[in-house]
Amino acid sequence: MKKNLSLGLALLLGPALWAQPRLSWISTNVHPAHHAEAPARLTADTTLTVWRGERASMQAVVYATEATGPLQLRWAGKPKSATQAQAEARFVRYVTTDNFQYCGYHPTHLTPYSVPDLIASDATCSLQARSAQPVWCTFEVPQAAAAGTHRYRLELVDSATSRVVGRLNLSLKVLSRTLPTPQEQAFHVDFWQQPYAVARQHGVARWSEAHFEALKPYLRLLARSGQKVISTILFYEPWGDQSYDKFDPMVRTVKRKDGSWAYDYAVFDRYVQLCLDCGIGPQINCFSMVPWDMKFRYFDEAQGQQVDLAATTSSQEYRDLWTAFLTDFAAHLKQKGWFDRTCIAMDERGLDAMHDAYRVAQQAVPGLKMALAGNYHAELVDKLHDYCIAYGQDFSAEELAARRRQGRVSTTYTCCSNTHPNLFSNSLPAEAAFLPVYCIANQFDGYLHWSWMNWDDKSLTDTRYRLFAPGDTYLIYPGPQTSVRYERFIEGVALAEKVRLLRQELAASHQSERLERLNRLVQRFEPDDYPEGETAATLVDALKAEVNLP
Repeated sequence: MKKNLSLGLALLLGPALWAQPRLSWISTNVHPAHHAEAPARLTADTTLTVWRGERASMQAVVYATEATGPLQLRWAGKPKSATQAQAEARFVRYVTTDNFQYCGYHPTHLTPYSVPDLIASDATCSLQARSAQPVWCTFEVPQAAAAGTHRYRLELVDSATSRVVGRLNLSLKVLSRTLPTPQEQAFHVDFWQQPYAVARQHGVARWSEAHFEALKPYLRLLARSGQKVISTILFYEPWGDQSYDKFDPMVRTVKRKDGSWAYDYAVFDRYVQLCLDCGIGPQINCFSMVPWDMKFRYFDEAQGQQVDLAATTSSQEYRDLWTAFLTDFAAHLKQKGWFDRTCIAMDERGLDAMHDAYRVAQQAVPGLKMALAGNYHAELVDKLHDYCIAYGQDFSAEELAARRRQGRVSTTYTCCSNTHPNLFSNSLPAEAAFLPVYCIANQFDGYLHWSWMNWDDKSLTDTRYRLFAPGDTYLIYPGPQTSVRYERFIEGVALAEKVRLLRQELAASHQSERLERLNRLVQRFEPDDYPEGETAATLVDALKAEVNLP
């Protein structure tokens, strides 16, 4: 009788009252399994220690025994003042990945699985029975935030009844130290942009007014990481077949009937200015004097059509094309006031081709800056303004010192050839935070990744791509919607900046013991692989604990 009475009462009141979801704080190092039951021990209260000016994250999880209707996330209490952190809570969507972590065509025989990575732009979600749903909480701490402890309460609300069905408490401990703004930070972030994917996702014409408008929130999100480089395209498709959306040139090149050349920089100028206005820059990298298929497309007036010039870097046709282009381009850059911040950039090109391109460029425009993301070559160290070498390779201490004296940029990058650490959707979350600290531990100025938003047509649900490891082609999702990987990378940049500032502070105040302890923790990030018994998560957590001491 009691059992039947309880069942009838439950049916009358609804599942939100008798099978409420359960909430808990969990580590940001964890990818919760999509189908999981709540553990016996849950964490309802936690503390997050931050610096002023920091963008910091915490992760919670909602466990549902029964299927639910729409649930909403909200922060309880009155709106926060301008001197308190802006808190945002969003559900993390599951996307498809697999265990492929290499270059080449994506195999079809691997077993797919789901991983929580897409941080949704809304705060509403329905849950399946016996499932776990991660929640990503972001705290944007203003530089003017008052030091001390600020208390927040996250509430889970049944949308149908407006009833609170779960609560979590968080104490945000704000230290008196302040991080620089993303634009002022020293760490050099270089994610290559793919504006054409944005046009397709939003269904707008390339370089229309609607396209430029659609790009703004993406570029502002990219600027939050401290992005220092604007990626621009000089000739059609520098990367051959590797991109889903072809890269059109931002400069229109025309060969007139009389054999002379004309150039239209309207798209280039507007895109660069838009990036600058959104907080990206100041550097402008222009691709590429050495594209992957060595073809250069221009409009030929005599033929009345686009023409692809196939030319090697040692040919006369190559020298003629690029001498005319660079001479005119340099004059335009100087007129805009952009010449000193611009590099002619190449990607993973060989030494002979780089020597040829360098020679042609310097003969055409002496002093023109150049950039390469590729293998280390001692012969290029004193030539390239921006030299990014593959993960695991190193400049010598003497080379780094000389490049730093000359104001040059020396960075490293990961790609599909690096199993870990990396930014794949199947990478462990802490790897994204590990990478910036690895850079400063090895005296690099920053980090480069070849793609930030190079989507295919299924990227909102499936991160696998016909080429490369899943997720290698993008770090955020259409919308724009951020990701666990991107938020952890921002955390890693903040860690790198904290180390830099603390080293200065501790040296100036003669706190040698603490400085030595800090440096020992950073040195653990130096090897290409983790020290025995360590993981990216253990290394990152130990360093975070040290830099967040009062």
